Amino acid sequence: MVKKSIAAVGVALMFHGFAQAASSAAADAESMEVASAEAVTSAEATGAVAAPSSTATAKPPAAPAGTWAAQGQLGLIVTSGSTTTKSGNALFNAAHVMGRWTVAAGLGALYASSGGVSTQQDLNANVQADLALSKRTFWFSNARWDRNLFTGFAYQESVATGGGFNFIQTPATLLAGELGVGYRREEPEILTTGTLGNVLTRERQPVVNDAVLEAGVNFSHSINHSTKLVNALLVQYGSSDTTTTDNLSLQVKVDSSLSLAVGMQLVNNTSPPPGSAKHTDTVMTVNLVYALKNPKLAATAAAPAVVNGFNLP
Repeated sequence: MVKKSIAAVGVALMFHGFAQAASSAAADAESMEVASAEAVTSAEATGAVAAPSSTATAKPPAAPAGTWAAQGQLGLIVTSGSTTTKSGNALFNAAHVMGRWTVAAGLGALYASSGGVSTQQDLNANVQADLALSKRTFWFSNARWDRNLFTGFAYQESVATGGGFNFIQTPATLLAGELGVGYRREEPEILTTGTLGNVLTRERQPVVNDAVLEAGVNFSHSINHSTKLVNALLVQYGSSDTTTTDNLSLQVKVDSSLSLAVGMQLVNNTSPPPGSAKHTDTVMTVNLVYALKNPKLAATAAAPAVVNGFNLP
C-alpha cells in the first residue's frame, strides 16, 4: 500500500511538472507574439517600416556564451613498508545551461587495496535535468547508478523526479532543497570477507524493486575569495532500505583553475544484506581539483548549475 501511494504521488507530481512547463512555455511564446505584433503595428503607424533591401543580409543570433562549466578531481595515496597500501579516487562533473534548462552529469570512481588485495571498488554515475519554473523554484528529473563491490549491493540504480526551491541564492552562498519520488532497483549480495576486509565469496540475492521518496539538500558557501565549503546531502527512503549519502568538501584555491580539496563522504544503508555488518561507510579524500569555470555561467542563474553539491562556477 505504501509503495502504491508513493507511486501515485509520483505520477501526479510528474504530470504537474509537465503541465507547469507546458503552460510556462506557451505563455512565453504568446508574450513574444504579442510583443512582435505591437512592434510591427507601431512601426507601420509611424512610417518606420523600411522596404526590403536586396543587399541586407539577416545575421543569425549569436550563440549564448558562458553556458558550460566543468571540474575534475584526482587523488592518489601509496604507502609501502611491511604492507603496501594504495588508494585513489577520481571525479568529473559538468553542467550545461540551455535557456531555462540546466543539465548536469557526474562520474566518480574509488579504489583501494592493502597487501595486494582489493578492499574498496566503487563506480558511480548520475545525470540530472532542472527546469526553472520561477526565480527560486525548479523541477528536476534525475537518474543514478552505483556499483560498489563492498557495500553488500551488487548495484543500486534509481530514477526520480520532483520539485526544488532555492532558499538562499547569493554570489557567496547557495542553499537549495529538492523533494520528489522515484523508483529504485538494487541487487543485494551476501559477502564473506577476509581479515583485511577483502571479499572472499559473493552470493547474489533476488533483485529488489522499490518506490522511493527522495530528498536532497545542496549547500555551498565562499568563506573568502580562496576558500569554499560545499556539502551535498541525499536521502532515498524505501520500504526495503533507506540510503543516506553526504559529501562534505573544503576547497582552497591554488590559482584561478586549481584547488586543493579535503573531503569526507558518508554512506549509510539502514538494511544491508546479511554479512554486511557496517551500516555506514566513511571515505576521507585529499584531491587536486581542476575547474573549467566560466564567469558568464553565474551561480545565481534561474536554475543553478549544481553537480554533486559543487556550485559552478
